[in-house]
Amino acid sequence: MASLVATVEGGRITSLVANEALASGRGGTCGLCGASMGAATDSRRILKPRRRTAAGWEEVEWSVAIREIGAKLKAIRGQSGAASIGTWAGAPVGTNSRGLVRTLAWTLGLGSAKLFSPLSTAGGPWVRAAELMLGHPVSLQGDVGRAHYVLLLGANQAAQGWGPLQAGRNHDGELAFSRKTKGTKVVAADARTTPGAAAADVHLKIRPGTELFLLLGMLDTIAKNNWHEKQYIADFTEGYEPLVEALKAWPVERVAGICGVTAEEIAGVALKFTRAAMALAHRSPQALANEHGTLTAWAAITLHAFTANLLRPGGLYDSKGVLDIHGVAAQLPTDKAPRTRVGDVPLLLLQSPGALLADELRTPGEGQLRALVSVHGDPARDLPGGHRLREALGTLDLLVAIDVAENDTTALAHWILPATHPWEREDLHLHDTSILPHRETAWTPALVAPPGEARNEADILADLFGEVGPTLRGGAWGPHLRLLGAYLAKADLGPWEARALEFSGKTTLDELRQSGSWQGGEVDRATWRVTTPSGKIQLFPSEIAQALARLTAPVARPGMDRWLTVAAPRDAALRRFDRPAHAADPGVALHPDAGFAEGARVRVVTEAGSVEAIVRLDAGLRPDTVDLPAGYATDVMALIPTDRLDPFTGTPALCGLSCRVEAV
Repeated sequence: MASLVATVEGGRITSLVANEALASGRGGTCGLCGASMGAATDSRRILKPRRRTAAGWEEVEWSVAIREIGAKLKAIRGQSGAASIGTWAGAPVGTNSRGLVRTLAWTLGLGSAKLFSPLSTAGGPWVRAAELMLGHPVSLQGDVGRAHYVLLLGANQAAQGWGPLQAGRNHDGELAFSRKTKGTKVVAADARTTPGAAAADVHLKIRPGTELFLLLGMLDTIAKNNWHEKQYIADFTEGYEPLVEALKAWPVERVAGICGVTAEEIAGVALKFTRAAMALAHRSPQALANEHGTLTAWAAITLHAFTANLLRPGGLYDSKGVLDIHGVAAQLPTDKAPRTRVGDVPLLLLQSPGALLADELRTPGEGQLRALVSVHGDPARDLPGGHRLREALGTLDLLVAIDVAENDTTALAHWILPATHPWEREDLHLHDTSILPHRETAWTPALVAPPGEARNEADILADLFGEVGPTLRGGAWGPHLRLLGAYLAKADLGPWEARALEFSGKTTLDELRQSGSWQGGEVDRATWRVTTPSGKIQLFPSEIAQALARLTAPVARPGMDRWLTVAAPRDAALRRFDRPAHAADPGVALHPDAGFAEGARVRVVTEAGSVEAIVRLDAGLRPDTVDLPAGYATDVMALIPTDRLDPFTGTPALCGLSCRVEAV
């Protein structure tokens, strides 16, 4: 949710610059903005509905596509049940309030619990850990600008998508200003010497995937030395004593060996964290991207509780945003949600982990997927499983891809339906305003007309639902959710958006259409919402206690002497459909001591598979680290196992897998 000023000439966007008059526009633009300006004329753009035939692709009218797809979905549901129909909601769906509501409603109305999404790798562990501790699912925000001491878990803000202008949060700018004006100290915990790590006061060059053990060592050090905030712990929390006992299994000396840094370094950071007036452990998505993601999130939140930096300014806070969605989220407790057929993972906020899609497709039995509707995403490229997932997608009775441009998933589809790019549709931001440090919402008109016959995905799904119809009995959801979904799956959502804005008491849709945005200053960082039965923060929930008791130190597989980290693409513009086809292969980053020359071709091997890549030497890496960015050039997800998942959220092990590198 970044505020931009666009210049449109001759029906084309010629420039996009940050609108620094608005809080969410400060900090500049990202690479994705520039790359997306040519979306309408991209050679991979989908312009008309297409149907696969024995002779190849055939362009058809929208009415034909909707009718035939609807009939096929209806037949599959009649034969195999609602559970046999799944939906993939790619990351762009989460940036569009109307599209998100429609996609959720589409799945609920069908009676299916198989709405797969990237949530498990994009904050799911953080939300689940907060739910276990506070009593409701919430994405706690880090008060970067106010903190006096900041521990960055994963320090490459620009590459990880949590730096300048990420969802309107200019973390880089806030941190730089804080360091200049009040001497804020920064510690970076990362296996790479990224720009963020190089600029930090302290760089803990930990092994990939060991953030959990770093945090456990810090917690044990704080407890043993009585550095915790005793009054805060006594007044607002429960479970301190059993937690301290459990932490004894992870003394700082032990975790130092696991992380690959010294015990003195960890203890020093723990001491300074406790002594700061306001301290923050700020995570990147990569820090939680392994099978211990929820445990890592819990340990980070607990560190704030130990030091009285939880639910307060300068630490972690609960933001209400313009439209407070707490009431909705609180009605969707994870412990009462359906569980996945494969993996037995509970759904989080109605969503199944995307990492399970390959096994859901390949595992026979009742409820096996027979149809998948992919909305704005490329599961064939972006999810664990590699060629195994693509082969499984090829066995579906029906694969429908609703997207802007051709990708690996559209190449496998039976039907391709052209969708609009964000610049080509009206947008209203409602659901995502709580992630901003300021109260702001925006309405954006369509900047340019959609090319060809592209349509908004919300309208496409509404038409499809009109053909398929709701599941009236049975299904994964109770009757109330199912009926609500069936209504919202085809209703005109415009009036509901207007009512939601009026309910917020901040502004109206008519006012937004005239002004473009509404700003209400800084959010309240002292909101205290703890909805556990006792009204106190649960430091050591039983689910966490059981998981911690099972935790073991990571051990490399035989013959594998290096540790893999799968990062976001080094060029942010490569993360979505508009990644340039001519862009250079980012390759695999290795330390010069790894024994390979710059530009050499190597094979990276894990327990799940292997890929080939071009070597890019990086002296700033740990010598035992293999840094392989996700993206278009290498089938990185072929390396990621589908059976090593976070049991709380289904998050895959993207960081911390043992591997080896071979010459090709």
